[in-house]
Amino acid sequence: MTRATALARFSRSIRVQLVALVLVFVVPPILLYSVFRSAEQEKQALLLDAVRENGRLIGTAMEPFLKTLAPADFAKIQDELARFNADARTIKVLFGPTGSTSFFYVGSSPPVPFTDLDQEHDRLKELGILDRLAASCSGNMPLGDRVTLPDGSGEVLTSVTPVQSARGCWAVIVAASTDTVTRLIDDRPYWQRPEAPMAIAVYATMAVLVFLIFAAVWSGLSGFRQAAAQVEQGQGRSFATASGVPELAQVGREFDGMVSRLKRATDVLRQAAEDNAHAFKGPIAVIRQAVELVGKRVTESGEGNMGVAAITASCDRLEGLVRSAQRLDTATADMLETGYAKVDLSALTKAFADDYRLMLGLRQEMLKIDVAPDIVVRGRDDLLETILENLVDNAVSFSPTEGFVSVQLQAKDGMAVLKVEDEGPGVDANRLARIFERYYSSRPSTDSKEGATEMHFGIGLWLVRQNAIAMGGSVEAENRKIGGLSVTVRVPLAT
Repeated sequence: MTRATALARFSRSIRVQLVALVLVFVVPPILLYSVFRSAEQEKQALLLDAVRENGRLIGTAMEPFLKTLAPADFAKIQDELARFNADARTIKVLFGPTGSTSFFYVGSSPPVPFTDLDQEHDRLKELGILDRLAASCSGNMPLGDRVTLPDGSGEVLTSVTPVQSARGCWAVIVAASTDTVTRLIDDRPYWQRPEAPMAIAVYATMAVLVFLIFAAVWSGLSGFRQAAAQVEQGQGRSFATASGVPELAQVGREFDGMVSRLKRATDVLRQAAEDNAHAFKGPIAVIRQAVELVGKRVTESGEGNMGVAAITASCDRLEGLVRSAQRLDTATADMLETGYAKVDLSALTKAFADDYRLMLGLRQEMLKIDVAPDIVVRGRDDLLETILENLVDNAVSFSPTEGFVSVQLQAKDGMAVLKVEDEGPGVDANRLARIFERYYSSRPSTDSKEGATEMHFGIGLWLVRQNAIAMGGSVEAENRKIGGLSVTVRVPLAT
């Protein structure tokens, strides 16, 4: 598989797409919040610049009047300030005599009662405005700043414009609360404006709908997975009813049809195996009877013995082929069957060994087992028993009478490892890779052990490999260094 193909398959994963969807719904709000916050800061900066510019203009307009104003005429300031009266701001005028660092409260707009002058003076000091007047006057520089109220209830935008005169420095202070200024535009922060909740509601609705769609698909696929597991266990679960998504129901019906066809195929294979075996047995039996009659006459005349022997041997081989074909078709049907479940392979192996020792009779000590406890795999008893039977039969048939056959079972790296070893002649290295092929046999032709005829057709080890693959496992063989053959079957452990 190429890297591009692997990336394409990875990108089509529902989990990957769900992660991407989460990022799509999480990242934009963060970016939008950053943009809105920057816009809010720019807006506040513009408001401060506007107040500062407003203060500069008022100071410039009052400069001629303040430069010629005598101390005795300070009361006229109220009339002058009335020209600039506005609800959105307050204007205060303070005077600092030459050579003094103190400033005196002279007038304001709107007017402040005489009895409240000291309080107003203290308020300016509390806000820190008085501390900046000397710096503004000495540098003849307008100042603008955002001042937080002492009680934390809001902010005040202030502008200090100095006006120099022969008698001292005039400070024109223009102040406007943030709420008052923004009320002229919109008195609410951006997250409290009507469009913001509306956008959040639309965004949240869209997110909920998308996640509901993903949840429905995920639930439907989970239902398919559970249905597949139940079908594999032979419980007959329907795929069509496994999901509540209408579009997946059609897919489920196709799966149900496929499972039904597989079941019909297994039934047909088994029936065909029985029918074919029965059909061949009749002609073979007739041939044997005829050969027996011919054999008696040939024996009397002494001619044709070799021909009769050849026909008899061919009949034996033909019967063996029929039995092998029947086993092959039946085994193929077994591999198509569902009904996989957890199987205690340790207990199964021990029970098989006990039964097989009874079959060996006086040679029962020939079979040695070393089985680790509680090794559980997911499969079927009949498939595992076929593996054990064929491996042990093969090992016993090759081992000498006084030899031993070893059966070992252990768990390693998430796999059940079944190993069967014999003390036979082993297999030629050039033929070792072929012993699991169908109809291949490397057994010596001089072998005449009883019951060996059927096993000479190369079906046993082929069944071992097919059964192991059907359960998600594998099989391999190697010659032992001390002589004999070792066959190892690996099957995944049940989770």
